[in-house]
Amino acid sequence: MTTMIKKYFADWNLFERLFLIFGLLASILSSVLFNGTVIDTLYTSLYLITALLMSKGKVECYFVGFVSVFFYGIVSYNQGYYGELIITAFLTFPIMIIGIISWLRHQDKEEDTVIISSLSKKEISIALLSQLVLFWAYYFLLKAFNTDLLVISSLSVVTSVLASYFEARRSEWSLFCYIANDLIIITLWLIPILNGQTELISVLVGPMLLLINDIYGSYNWRRLKKAQREKGLNE
Repeated sequence: MTTMIKKYFADWNLFERLFLIFGLLASILSSVLFNGTVIDTLYTSLYLITALLMSKGKVECYFVGFVSVFFYGIVSYNQGYYGELIITAFLTFPIMIIGIISWLRHQDKEEDTVIISSLSKKEISIALLSQLVLFWAYYFLLKAFNTDLLVISSLSVVTSVLASYFEARRSEWSLFCYIANDLIIITLWLIPILNGQTELISVLVGPMLLLINDIYGSYNWRRLKKAQREKGLNE
């Protein structure tokens, strides 16, 4: 078992190893200190692992991700953030299924990472414009569910859908969208905390860690893409 663990983490650099350890400790300690729930701790811990694996281009991110988004759906429902719940149930899960198939079919077997694709400007533009239009659909749908922080929740849906789509398409644009989504989700959870719900600090730790991870991931994906281009693997 020890040998298998060492082999798995052999290609992890010092930053990735330290960030994983620090992140898991931060999520657990914040939950203990601010009376967070077990589900809060599971969400932040699993989401951190998912994001870090994704930033490394590892297909395992999807397997951990299926579990983490389930717990995030519960956290969102308990807080009345139905936009986040709708994202999880009807958008994130289906796109993740598409994504895992795509990632499994496009692997750099030498490095055990996903092959990063180069999307056309047309596809990128259509994806961005479609979500600008659909923002209003999300807005009125969430309004019908009496969703708290309506505009912010709608923006969260937009950036999350874009991030999930570009991730399934194996594009580095996913990281930029995840960074935007992290900032929106931080705002989403910071507002009730400032209004006195300090137990949610344990939930806020998650997106703050994800923001750091996704900034690193955007750098790492550019590095991977450059290396893959030199090997003639990019599409």
